[in-house]
Amino acid sequence: MIPECPRSAESQSRTRCYGQVVEANQSRSGLLSDIRTPIKTDAFHDHYSLIPGRELGRGKFAVVKKYVEKCTGKVYAAKFMRKRRKGQDCRLEIIHEIAVLELATSSPWVVDLHEVYETASEMILVLEFAAGGEIFNQCVAERDEAFKPEDVRRLMRQILEGIAYLHKNSVVHLDLKPQNILLTSDSPLGDIKIVDFGLSRMVSSNQELREIMGTPEYVAPEILNYEPISTATDMWSIGVLAYMMLTGTSPFLGDDKQETFLNISQINISYSTEELQGIEQPAIDFMKSLLIKEPQQRATAEECLQHPWLQLPPPPKEAEGAGDTASGQTCSVPLTISESGEGEQGPVSEELIVMAAYTLGQCRQSDKESITPEPKAVSKRFKFEEPFGTLQEVPGEFIF
Repeated sequence: MIPECPRSAESQSRTRCYGQVVEANQSRSGLLSDIRTPIKTDAFHDHYSLIPGRELGRGKFAVVKKYVEKCTGKVYAAKFMRKRRKGQDCRLEIIHEIAVLELATSSPWVVDLHEVYETASEMILVLEFAAGGEIFNQCVAERDEAFKPEDVRRLMRQILEGIAYLHKNSVVHLDLKPQNILLTSDSPLGDIKIVDFGLSRMVSSNQELREIMGTPEYVAPEILNYEPISTATDMWSIGVLAYMMLTGTSPFLGDDKQETFLNISQINISYSTEELQGIEQPAIDFMKSLLIKEPQQRATAEECLQHPWLQLPPPPKEAEGAGDTASGQTCSVPLTISESGEGEQGPVSEELIVMAAYTLGQCRQSDKESITPEPKAVSKRFKFEEPFGTLQEVPGEFIF
């Protein structure tokens, strides 16, 4: 069965929240429908001014721009999300994203939601602006600008603490990748912020959740096999993330999507000395504890936090500059993507514009849509990919 956005003609219960009406549909498994944040209906631009410059991100159904709040002068990322997509009402999907952000308010490693506005055609999420950009930039950087091992350990601890918090609250992210992990500052290296909960779902022990969603290079084998999703699904993605942060290469990337999916299904991954030159054995063991086909055998987020690799002491004084940032210096005006525009020229394809940071997670669609643009390679080692929402069949064409 192909999941769809709820049809407006369907019978739905209604939940009132701070004077706002929130659509609730109990048949949509894995989605939250109750929110506390007041949904403001007055004019957004009466309260925020657009900061000139290029957009922070654009997708098929959303755009992210940088704004300053008039009354405080603080900078935010405003995510404009269309409520109706391909003829379907997707407001419930947006409500779910708001609810997850509310649920994660107590975690310092999840992006903050400041306010929500609604117009006739769209909802606007006003989000924390992370000034350091996405960690993807360091993953593809030359060796002297890439993450140092001690940086990776510190940031990975923060990622795991954030994911452990989500998992404790029965939330799975389902789209963990370097473009969805932001930094509060880039120099000195700041702390992380996990963003984009457009594909996130609630999981429970008494109800199976099976959906094909994620971004090709990072999805777990059970996603491709249409097997139950669990917190272990995120842990696979963290294993991929660790490999990329440490080596600068994408472990399962093939020449096309089908080869990538085959690599994932068969766990075709190289732990060769050439690929992992200079990587500590505890770090290799950490990745191996996650990149396992059977979900129940993968380490949990809590177990990963106790892994020997993350217990290694900081290096001697030469890395003091990077170590100082571990004290948690967090900008009060947290970015989604680096504003340098490096690597982007002229008109870019939808897949390249995907902007990770405050993803424009799209509503899953029921009709099959062909994908014509060839994804552009940012480097020989990585590709920007839009997360896919549903799969018509396996193997088959993924619908963006």
